[in-house]
Amino acid sequence: MIKNRYVIGAITLLLAVSIAVLFIVPTFHVQQPASMAKAYKSSVFDQTKVTKVDIELSDKNLASILESPTDEEIVDADVTINGQTVSHVGFRTKGMLSLSSVAAMEDSDRYSWKIDFDYYRSEQTLDGLQKLALNNNFSDASMMREYLSYDLMEEMGVPAPSHSYMYVTINGEEQGLYLGVETLDESFLSQNFTTGDGDLYKPDGTGSDLKWISDDIADYTGLNLKTNTKSSNQSSMINMLDVINNGGKLEEVVDVDEMLRYFAANTALVNLDHYQGDKKHNYYLYEEDGLFSMLPWDYNMAFGGYGAMGGKDRPQVKDTQTKGTTEEGEAEKAQMPGGGKGGMMGMGSSSFINDSAINFSITTPVSGATLEERPLLNALLEDDENRETFNKYLKEIATGFFSEEIITEKVNEITSMITPYVEKDPTKFYTMEDYLKATTGDESIIEFSTQRAESILAQLSGELVVEAETSSDRGGGQEQGQMNPPDDSTGEAQKKGQQPPAGQGGAGPGAGGPPDMGGGMQPPSMDGGPNAQAGAAGSSYSKETLIMIGISLVLLIGAIVFAHFFKRRRSS
Repeated sequence: MIKNRYVIGAITLLLAVSIAVLFIVPTFHVQQPASMAKAYKSSVFDQTKVTKVDIELSDKNLASILESPTDEEIVDADVTINGQTVSHVGFRTKGMLSLSSVAAMEDSDRYSWKIDFDYYRSEQTLDGLQKLALNNNFSDASMMREYLSYDLMEEMGVPAPSHSYMYVTINGEEQGLYLGVETLDESFLSQNFTTGDGDLYKPDGTGSDLKWISDDIADYTGLNLKTNTKSSNQSSMINMLDVINNGGKLEEVVDVDEMLRYFAANTALVNLDHYQGDKKHNYYLYEEDGLFSMLPWDYNMAFGGYGAMGGKDRPQVKDTQTKGTTEEGEAEKAQMPGGGKGGMMGMGSSSFINDSAINFSITTPVSGATLEERPLLNALLEDDENRETFNKYLKEIATGFFSEEIITEKVNEITSMITPYVEKDPTKFYTMEDYLKATTGDESIIEFSTQRAESILAQLSGELVVEAETSSDRGGGQEQGQMNPPDDSTGEAQKKGQQPPAGQGGAGPGAGGPPDMGGGMQPPSMDGGPNAQAGAAGSSYSKETLIMIGISLVLLIGAIVFAHFFKRRRSS
């Protein structure tokens, strides 16, 4: 006969297991299977076609957004992509000065949008995708700057967000051709890194230049931790800042080779609305196991778009073959998207051909700041071996992705796909004439790329020397000097604490360029809705957890029934 104490013990054990499942298991991060995590890369971001995106929301909610678009109010909406509908998603405008510029237009509501699939319903996704940005191709007549930039990053082996073209409607009305971009969040991290559960930062503000302030993370108010907000002490960030500013083993705090590939691509693209520019933003930092990676974001001003207006900080170019030095002519006047829609004056140019951008220095690849004022890039390039590797990657881009044959093939492939959608786009910022000029001919994105490739190769060989005027982003004075091709003495002099040759800390083009017009700022409210998870370790239960809870409850009920039946048999 089984004694009562054994029955009671078994029931107690099952009860303890059930409690453990209920309260302990949900705290562990269960990573999605690779097949599930990557499903949206092909189902949502199909680059072989233009995907249809239909957004439905109440007239009241739409009117509220359009009445005060810069408030970035989040409203409830339903979204259908490729025939698959996701209900009750968070929907809002997005952007910085691009948002305020469109808001100032009298005849345009072509905003960039952000969709948060799990804002109202925890863990709701679209084939694993948590959030989707719909970028309006502001300031880009070609509609390709951002698309091609992410393609280059991927080709260089840098983790980049999934992206593809999407044709958008809102309540049945056509909004036009947008670029759909995966946001950098837990879904992105889980499929691009080993664990994907490290610290993700979106720097913008105090500390985003990564200069040393103190060993107190509270002093770096602009670093903006996006994941593990309740659990991380951010000691890895302080350690990285210490090493790049004060010395140490760089390879122990950053993925050196990956960052060299990243900065080589960004330099080739002349993307100056970035860490390398005066605004020092529009990038992410991700730390896993103590090593940091830099991740690309917001490339609508790449291909020289940010510095296209020129200005007093334009470099001079010396051709060593002719020994002649000429200052560039007057910069082209900024053109307003749409040929004159309000609120855009002086904020960008639709032209790709600008000498200061094409000949942006590869020796001192910063704008609006000295190299020393960007300590992460400085720490990488002051090492001679790293500098050699950086130059190798630049040459690889110039002879590969930016070569006339390859870039022409890529652009032609894109234009054959999107041109019909550009033609029927009722809200586009530029005319078809502007679009065709930006994608074909001698003032196109193809021409920029091929001329940029020639400049990179000429700078690497020493045939082209760029003389830059330096303008500090802190409003300091100017210092003019010649920027020499990289040599062994430059890095060595910096390592010994000597002053670099005049001009080595010079600014590139666009130091007085347009304000930020990107679409990257994300208010905290969008990162966590009424039922959204807080940080990487959310308190909501996954399907696997619910199944385990159900099994435990069944076992517990079974044990109780068994005990009751056993007691009745004994009493009889």
